[in-house]
Amino acid sequence: MTKAVIYGKVARADRSALSNMNFNYKKVCQEVLSSLPLKSRVIIEKRFALGLAKRNQTLQEIGDFMGITRERVRQIESDGLNKLRHSSAPASLKAVFTYFERFLEEQSGLKRETVLLAKLSNETDRPIVSFLLRLSPKLYRIEQNSKFYAVWFQEKDVYNHATNLLNDLLKKITQQKVPLAREMIYCFFNKENKVFIDNIIEASRAIEISPLDQIGLAIWPEIKPKGARDTAYLMLKKTGQPLHFRDIARQANNLPNYFLPKKKTLPQTVHNELIRNPQFILVGRGVYGLKEWGYQTGTVREVIKAILVKSKEPLTRPDILQQVLRQRMVQPNTIFLNLNNKKHFQKDDQGRYSLKEI
Repeated sequence: MTKAVIYGKVARADRSALSNMNFNYKKVCQEVLSSLPLKSRVIIEKRFALGLAKRNQTLQEIGDFMGITRERVRQIESDGLNKLRHSSAPASLKAVFTYFERFLEEQSGLKRETVLLAKLSNETDRPIVSFLLRLSPKLYRIEQNSKFYAVWFQEKDVYNHATNLLNDLLKKITQQKVPLAREMIYCFFNKENKVFIDNIIEASRAIEISPLDQIGLAIWPEIKPKGARDTAYLMLKKTGQPLHFRDIARQANNLPNYFLPKKKTLPQTVHNELIRNPQFILVGRGVYGLKEWGYQTGTVREVIKAILVKSKEPLTRPDILQQVLRQRMVQPNTIFLNLNNKKHFQKDDQGRYSLKEI
């Protein structure tokens, strides 16, 4: 059994201890950097946005500021980091390392970098934590590549196992051709730790989670909507009932930032897409449902005709009313007025309605 399967099974008491950890990261960082020569310390502070630096500066920017070449900046940075990694860490830094290691172990040994940093620190301390992570002798980082966003992991076999599992997951999703519920993913890989599976999905660049919490390929429109039509479909699927086009636009604009289109979704844009696409059915005044839910196209009169054709025998007014109201959000009088149209419907002596014979 690989460690990727074992990781994540930390005792409840350990989880509580980890969640209550509180470090003064700034103080720890200052203590660590104090062992470096001034030039090396300044370069590392600028490169990692530590201290007064507000953003990570490039080698060229630092070189221009210090009057040296970018290559020389790189050498000084590399030498400084190597010195910090191989020198004896102060007790405060060792405690931080232990916390990082245990936290990552709790996360099954692998975590997407942006998420890990958010879990370990607040926004102010995030650059410092990113820097301290790079000094850990037992944690490893992989830059963003074709498969994963930047990730941190424990031991190379964990990353290798994650890569293999991701490949298997991609094959399975591609074969299914539809988004999958998270529980179904767990069933496919029932020997794997669920936390480990979640973290692979989170770190993968090819797999995304839809607003409906379904998992599929990032290129699929039902996973990551690309326009008003895709968004309208997802909002209707999410609610499971017909919605007014204005409500669809409002819900679309309330999606998490990740799913929001570049421009605000306008009600009229949604309405235009609903009108022109046959997968959407007008069931009330400005209210649309999905054809896949069993709604049929046409006016109230056409709906009544379809009901009578399907019935193959006359129906009473209450029966017709009940069936039409399943298809359309209209007042009963609207249905009764259509039934009274003698050009299309006829009533027998028992008060039952059928199609007018031509």
